[in-house]
Amino acid sequence: MNDNSTVSETQLNTLRSQIASSLEKAQAQKNTLKRKNTRYITTNIILSALAALLAGMAGTIGNARNWKVTCLFAAVCSAEVTVTTKLQTAEQLTEASECVGQLKALKVETVIPTYDLEQVSGKYQQILSEFSAIDI
Repeated sequence: MNDNSTVSETQLNTLRSQIASSLEKAQAQKNTLKRKNTRYITTNIILSALAALLAGMAGTIGNARNWKVTCLFAAVCSAEVTVTTKLQTAEQLTEASECVGQLKALKVETVIPTYDLEQVSGKYQQILSEFSAIDI
């Protein structure tokens, strides 16, 4: 084995390691976004149900003294639904999932010990630039 093949082997292993590290980071980011999105969706459902319940109570069993306060609470719940809807991270989650998929595919390409270093490196750099907002 000559020095060129040793350097090449080292480069191949370095790129494999970089891809694996980026995949770990992207997967962690995806999982974080997924948990956040789930919390926002759950909050939306609870607040929507609470707003409907409060508004319904004001209309059916409310009396002249407290219907305004009940409707105010229903309106506040509805406003919070609007805010949490805006906070949802579905687009970011989709992007992170796509990044994870592309990195997994690239990782599979590096399983073969004689993969084309330049080609895989180019694809890796393309993924890094395309998904720069994901901090991988």
